Amino acid sequence: MKQKTYHYLRGSDVVRDGMYLELIEADTSPQKQLAEVFYSDVTHELTLTYQEPDIPISVMNDFMNAALKLLPMKPIT
Repeated sequence: MKQKTYHYLRGSDVVRDGMYLELIEADTSPQKQLAEVFYSDVTHELTLTYQEPDIPISVMNDFMNAALKLLPMKPIT
């Protein structure tokens, strides 16, 4: 059985006023989005949304750590 691989897609969303990081299952066509972390420039909060169940915890841990590093969050004061 072939092991699944993943990659991230980072972007800006002018409608929601913020930035996102998506967890994508590699080698899927069309691309299969598994989860998204969104940072709101309005509320300064992160939101995690799952599109698929049963994502391995190790994959989600790496994804959340990447979101904390790659999304331009303002420090909480």
